[in-house]
Amino acid sequence: MTKILISVLVFLMGLTAQAQDPFQKFEDMQNVASIVVNQKMLKMLSQFDLNTDDPEMKNYVDLVNSLNDIKFYSTKDTDTAKLMRTEFNKYLGMAKLDELMRVKDDGKNVQFYAKPGKSDDYVSEFVMFIDGINNADDTVIAKITGNINLKEIGKIASSINFSGSEELKNVKVN
Repeated sequence: MTKILISVLVFLMGLTAQAQDPFQKFEDMQNVASIVVNQKMLKMLSQFDLNTDDPEMKNYVDLVNSLNDIKFYSTKDTDTAKLMRTEFNKYLGMAKLDELMRVKDDGKNVQFYAKPGKSDDYVSEFVMFIDGINNADDTVIAKITGNINLKEIGKIASSINFSGSEELKNVKVN
């Protein structure tokens, strides 16, 4: 009986470790800037006394309510950037994300991926990677989860002042 209990506990601990965000390790690194906004904070933001009679403000509140979390990690450090690239590529292999688009401009490579959502215009997870190693720019990983309308992703970019967030405005939807 004890062996069964120990086996079950080890199995459950393995599931917990897999459920953790693989990019979370970057939060504690000295040379990584990060922004992590969790669901509770997003819900608090949506409850501010805002003028919801304004259609633009109502859309913004709806967008915030549809998100679970927003995470941005950024570094200029070459070794950390290589680690970020490795972790991103590993994540792509296990998360089964669809590529939305790739942009290469002035030596900067930007990749956009998503996990399908409730319809073609929605995704449940949106991930962006900016590879800045070759041009001494920031290397950035952005991960947004929730019920995300891709047509509204640019609004997230304009509300976040973080290196690389401006690239979110480049996401094209059919």
